[in-house]
Amino acid sequence: MSAAPPHPSSTLVNVAENAELRLVQLLADSCPSPQAVTPNFQSSCEAAVGNADAAGLIRAILGDSGAIAGLLAVEPTEEAVSAFSLLAALLDRVESEADQSALVAAMAQTITVAPAAGADGGKKKAAMLAALYNLRSSGVEKVDLLARIVTLSAESDPKVLAEGQPLGDVLDAANVKKMTEDWGVGRADQRKLYRAIADGVGKVQGGDSAARRQKFLLSALGTYAEASEVDADALATAKDAAVGAIQDPVTLFAEQRGMLLLPAVAALGNGAATKSLFALLQIFQEGKLEDFESFLKSNEATLAEYGLSKDECTRHMRLLSLCSLASEHEEIPYSAIASTLHVEDTEVETWVIAAVSSGLLSAKMDQLQKVVMVESCVVRKFDIEQWKALQSRLHSWKKNVKSVLDGLEKSQAATQGQL
Repeated sequence: MSAAPPHPSSTLVNVAENAELRLVQLLADSCPSPQAVTPNFQSSCEAAVGNADAAGLIRAILGDSGAIAGLLAVEPTEEAVSAFSLLAALLDRVESEADQSALVAAMAQTITVAPAAGADGGKKKAAMLAALYNLRSSGVEKVDLLARIVTLSAESDPKVLAEGQPLGDVLDAANVKKMTEDWGVGRADQRKLYRAIADGVGKVQGGDSAARRQKFLLSALGTYAEASEVDADALATAKDAAVGAIQDPVTLFAEQRGMLLLPAVAALGNGAATKSLFALLQIFQEGKLEDFESFLKSNEATLAEYGLSKDECTRHMRLLSLCSLASEHEEIPYSAIASTLHVEDTEVETWVIAAVSSGLLSAKMDQLQKVVMVESCVVRKFDIEQWKALQSRLHSWKKNVKSVLDGLEKSQAATQGQL
């Protein structure tokens, strides 16, 4: 994420002599009434400046709620960001990297929790943290700052997280993954960022926000490598991802196909409160319509519990069941499709077209013979039965190739005999 070009400031010029003292005075003067900086605020700051104690000056400012209120009250936003950038630039004068990181965390937390000033207060706070983000090189610090920026933006103006917006484009799933790899951060930091982005983009109205949110939920779940790592946060994320995969099993079919193997998702099957959700997810991952209808006989309340539409679930299960059927047969009679999907023969072509349009299936229909000829389809499940089917098809292919080669050999022999 790149910073916007700095705006010139008439109030604070970073290169000016006594810039730090000008900053202190600005914060004191900008503090909105009836709030005020503490009586010894300016003297404490002046002492830190006189002693070249950059860390002390930062702490004195962060520790004074009136000074922070003054910072957030500075207008326009560009002026406030310039003032905060000067404060952040003081970090380079702190010798200890550990102290620098601690101060960065304190600055981020102070700005995050401070009461926003005015309608655009959230945007102003996000802009300040963006300035700090661009000044820091530590991957751990960047993860924390980006997560906060996303959260603040989602609360103040979710539209900036949409695709086509500068910040929204930074939050492309592949780009975020590459950034975390380049930063070399651990899995705990990765999942913190992934979850924050998932929650943030989930607040964007319209577009493909649901699919973007699901991608980051799956990314967060992928950071739990062992069952022993699964905690309450992991289960909460797994529940959200399971519901997302049931609501839309098509858009992210490839990404969601192996999610049952994720430790956090598998753990849903061990909890009394989430066992039925896990069973439903299994059906959407591997089962057919008849399995879904059987599930509903004793678990229909699960749909209401998680805000799932029965009609939408049924529609998706018909599409998925058709894919399962197509993976088992190269030619499928209309009657077999109608029986599997529990629809009339006259509806079969509509469902085949829907499956083809969704990208799950490639097929042609012989309307005279009432047969669907499968060219290719997605594979929902691949275990021993699928291996056996593949082996059978390979043997059949090998046999056909041998017949062709034998035919060519006989043809060549006959031609040579005639010569």
